[in-house]
Amino acid sequence: MIAGFNESDIALLRQMAAEFRARNPSVVGEFATLQPKVLGSSSQSVKIGKADADITFGSSGSVTIWRRSSGAAPSATTETIDAHLDWLSVETISASKMVLIQYFKDETIWRIVGAECE
Repeated sequence: MIAGFNESDIALLRQMAAEFRARNPSVVGEFATLQPKVLGSSSQSVKIGKADADITFGSSGSVTIWRRSSGAAPSATTETIDAHLDWLSVETISASKMVLIQYFKDETIWRIVGAECE
């Protein structure tokens, strides 16, 4: 269970993940047995965070990773990741918007695969 998010946030994340898997079947097979958690250890291939500044299409930006520890509500960590916005949308993601990022090891790149609505 993910604490601190309302049911509509969780439903949106699940919907975004299902849509991503439907559009990218070759990626699904690679992770089909692993099923990464949304929040947890630093070895994840999928993480949630907040954009530190506006991120425009075709560029990358810093994302502060959020985690839940000891049953507490999710909160910001000191971990930041440079994430690229080149698939999801041509619209800018504003600073402080929640994003879902995924690591693509064949390209050694973190991509934004989901974002909170503007």
